[in-house]
Amino acid sequence: MLGHARSQAVTAVCQEHEQAIVALAPRLEQGERAARVELDRLAEHAFASMRSRVGHLAQRANWLVSCSATLDAWWCDAREPEYLDDPALDANKRVGIVSRLDGLNAMLGSYPLFFEYLVPLLGSDRHTRVLDLAAGHGGFALAAAALAERRGRTLELVATDIKREYLELGARRARSAGLDVHFMVQDALDLSNLQTGEYDVVTCTQSLHHFRPGQVAVMFAEAARVARRGVLFIDGARSALHAVGVVGLGLLAYRDSAFAHDALISFRRFFVPEELELLARLSPWGARASVRWIPPAHCLLATAS
Repeated sequence: MLGHARSQAVTAVCQEHEQAIVALAPRLEQGERAARVELDRLAEHAFASMRSRVGHLAQRANWLVSCSATLDAWWCDAREPEYLDDPALDANKRVGIVSRLDGLNAMLGSYPLFFEYLVPLLGSDRHTRVLDLAAGHGGFALAAAALAERRGRTLELVATDIKREYLELGARRARSAGLDVHFMVQDALDLSNLQTGEYDVVTCTQSLHHFRPGQVAVMFAEAARVARRGVLFIDGARSALHAVGVVGLGLLAYRDSAFAHDALISFRRFFVPEELELLARLSPWGARASVRWIPPAHCLLATAS
């Protein structure tokens, strides 16, 4: 119901910040650190402006759209942090929550779904270098490696995160499964250690909601700079209805209140396609970005050369 208002808001906000976007473009293409800081600041302001505009536009529409905007504004105002975002969380508890998330993804068939959107970016030479950002314990990276192997594709896949306990768990799982996936500490918001076009594809799945809007804009810009063929970002789509289903399923399957807590907060923090479109359009690569909802409950942000 809010799609039209959101699209109008994206257009208006991008026009409002057009000069700043154009000025930042060459500096972002060069990987300048100060430009990333400015993009973060610009994106935070633009994102807040977009949400405000959506509210105003919805009020001018019919009562159903207005009520939807009010409900969404309440739903996305999730100030309570996820346990996973608490640096003091016990490492075993952190790994347990992530492992249950991995199990739920396997149950719902999420990883094969994500892989199908990666396939068009793999190219025809059967060898593709893939960098997976904010990969956690490498749930998608490991699944992608196995799926590629079955199709006769060769992936040089590097899964990255800033938390070593995740990477260590992922590396153990890769060795156990005999999968050729490398794990490396890497800040997803600063890829200055990587050259432009160093990887064919840069991916990030189910992690965007752990970052502020400004950080998502920076991550996309850095990924687009480093990726030679394209970028593939997939995360959940904000939805109260889907939250009820997933949280309920998680409780039934795992009886883990910590996992259910984080799942609920995640669904409140997820972005919607128009919001990701705005964050992409603030960078030089926004014109090449494709942003849309994909069933059953995800958002996709991708580019292709």
